[in-house]
Amino acid sequence: MLALLLLFILFFNVISIVLMYYCLGDLAKKEKFIFIAVGTGIMYILTSIVYWISTNGIEITEVSETGKNLITFLFVPVNAILVLPILAKSYSKTKFGSLKSDVFIKRGIVLGILLLVVFIIECNYFKNIQEGVVNLIKQNAQTSEKNNNSLNYINENLENEVSANVLNNSISQNLVQTNDVLQNTIINDINE
Repeated sequence: MLALLLLFILFFNVISIVLMYYCLGDLAKKEKFIFIAVGTGIMYILTSIVYWISTNGIEITEVSETGKNLITFLFVPVNAILVLPILAKSYSKTKFGSLKSDVFIKRGIVLGILLLVVFIIECNYFKNIQEGVVNLIKQNAQTSEKNNNSLNYINENLENEVSANVLNNSISQNLVQTNDVLQNTIINDINE
C-alpha cells in the first residue's frame, strides 16, 4: 500500500514538473529550472504551514511524522498542478511582452485567492485525518489494555485453579497415605 502511495506521489510530482516546464515556453532552461525549484519549494513551505495549522490542538504522535510526510509530499504536487502551470504561462508571456504586467499581477491575485480556498479546504481535511489517526491509536491502546486485562484475569484464574488442583492433589495424597496407614494398622491388629 505504501509503495502504491509513493508511486502516486512520484507520478504527481512528474506531472507537476512537466506541466510547469511546458508552460514556461521559450524561456532558457536555467530560468525554467529556477522557476520550477522556487515554485515547488514555496508550495512545500505553504503546504507544511497549512498542515502545521491543521494539527493545532491535536495530540502529536510518532505516527504523525509519517503522516505529515505522506500528506505533505502528496499535496505539494497537487497544489502545484492547480496553480503553478497557469502562473508559469503568464510569467512566460509577461517576460516576452505578450502580456502586460498589470494583467499578470491580477492573475497572480486570482491564483492566490484560489490557492487560499484550496488551503482552507486542505486544512480541514488534514485536521480530520489527524483526528482519525489519534482516535485509531487510542482505540488500539484501549483494545490492548482490555486484552492485557483479560489475559491477567485468565492468568489469575489459571493460577487459582492450579493452586486448587495442587491443594486437592495434596489432600488426596494425604487421604491415600492416611488410608494406607489405617489399612496397615487394621491388618496388624488382625494379625496380632
